[in-house]
Amino acid sequence: MAAQRASGAPSVTVTSGLAPTSPAIRAVLPLLGKVLSVPALRRFAVRRLAGVRAKAAPRPRAHSWGHAVVTWPDGTTREGWLRAGEGMDFTTAVVAEVAARLARGEGKPGAHTPTSALGAEVAEAAGGTFLL
Repeated sequence: MAAQRASGAPSVTVTSGLAPTSPAIRAVLPLLGKVLSVPALRRFAVRRLAGVRAKAAPRPRAHSWGHAVVTWPDGTTREGWLRAGEGMDFTTAVVAEVAARLARGEGKPGAHTPTSALGAEVAEAAGGTFLL
């Protein structure tokens, strides 16, 4: 949604390296979605997940990447990358930057993503680098 709103594109296709690729998992996910639409089962699952304790692990990499390939109806294509620090650190930095700008009266009224409200320079101010 953020990419579609920021670009004004009529449609956006999204992929993720975090999406399950196992055929068995992909087959079960739609059924799991239907099961979790039952409020009592959803609350049970949320309670169970809330109780999970994860072990601390070293950071897997120093940088996170965002990648976009945009194709217009006339066939023109443009590709770009956003290189940011560790994902959670970058997210925190973006939130702090947005809060500071909104406190200074910048931005537009309404519901927006950080970029649609304040521009792509928010990512750069939070430590990201665009590679176009």
